[in-house]
Amino acid sequence: MAQTFHKQSIGFNPLLSTRDWTVWGCILAGCLAAGLLLNRWMPNEMVRDILIGSVIGQLPSLLTCLPVRGTVNAAGETAFMGRVQQFGFVPSGETDEGRIFNHKGPRWLRWDSNRIVIRSAGDVLHVTAPLYFYRQLKRVQK
Repeated sequence: MAQTFHKQSIGFNPLLSTRDWTVWGCILAGCLAAGLLLNRWMPNEMVRDILIGSVIGQLPSLLTCLPVRGTVNAAGETAFMGRVQQFGFVPSGETDEGRIFNHKGPRWLRWDSNRIVIRSAGDVLHVTAPLYFYRQLKRVQK
């Protein structure tokens, strides 16, 4: 299968909304609170290692949601939209940014930044998608 999505850049902010930042902060605060509670029963070194591990454990979920911007030619639009649906994204409306596709899981399980935005500009679609979607797409298109 020919490549339909042509990457132009990768963004640097994986957290799109205040909700994303709040959820990430609550997870971090929960890890810190658990560390403080565990400090009574465990040695300080072990608690420190647990806290460092919990912060490092959050990094993959942040990195996989980095926004990838690119284009799709009109000839590849049908194939690209098929891949969007195949990977579990469903339309969720249209805004000034473009057509929005969210993952079909429950709202409380998804990040706001885990979405695909498609804007039409003549015979080219401008697409912003999460990094993990781009990697899956690249793997399938080889």
